[in-house]
Amino acid sequence: MKPHKETTKRPAGATMIGAAFATLAVAAMATPALAEGSATCANRDKVVSALSEVYAENPVSIGLTEEGAVIEVMASSEGSFTIVVTHPNGLTCPIAAGKAWQTVAAKVTGDGV
Repeated sequence: MKPHKETTKRPAGATMIGAAFATLAVAAMATPALAEGSATCANRDKVVSALSEVYAENPVSIGLTEEGAVIEVMASSEGSFTIVVTHPNGLTCPIAAGKAWQTVAAKVTGDGV
């Protein structure tokens, strides 16, 4: 299959960032009740420990949703990553995982920059 040619060039990592934002939007809408039904959800310490031990993934990014959930990206130096959400009730659930994670340097803009 021939690759699709884009008409505009995207900065490196733009697709990954877009996918991460889409995932975060879905996670922000997820309810703790839904998450509690998942067998992969557990106490945050257990989830973080397992990701570190099994995949060598550690926290690289963190954010807080308006609903009070914490979203974290865990990544390894080899490029594997997992995005987890910790709900206000303390339950942590993986919501996405993949490979080829890249850290993109922030572009600073504004007056005096």
